[in-house]
Amino acid sequence: MVREFKIRRTPFKVWLGVIIVIVAIVLMALHTENYWNLMPIVLPVLLLIDEQMTRIQVQENGDIWLKRGFSGSIKAYGVRRIALRKKDSLLKGRITIYYTKGFINFDPADLKGFVACAKERNPHADYREE
Repeated sequence: MVREFKIRRTPFKVWLGVIIVIVAIVLMALHTENYWNLMPIVLPVLLLIDEQMTRIQVQENGDIWLKRGFSGSIKAYGVRRIALRKKDSLLKGRITIYYTKGFINFDPADLKGFVACAKERNPHADYREE
């Protein structure tokens, strides 16, 4: 049976920066009376919806799939190593999955539950903290 996990939400500092940029765009559009300047607001809204729809799936055979909202999915076949990052970085995820074709970074909301499920489904992978 496939087990699903949600990703961690965007930190408050990032949201504060986004809100400041959106207010600046709206004020610029009102000042210049050119309402086409409001078009840059559409992309962050679509990215927000995409982030809210993202799911991490751990398959029965140990493969990990990252299902995104609008932008498709990443299927990590043949997981070799799962690295847990100690430092909580703003731009990088807390988990790095190394698989046969490369690696992916993401940040699950339930970190301990995800690692426990991944160890249970794929005991041959290398688990380490970096």
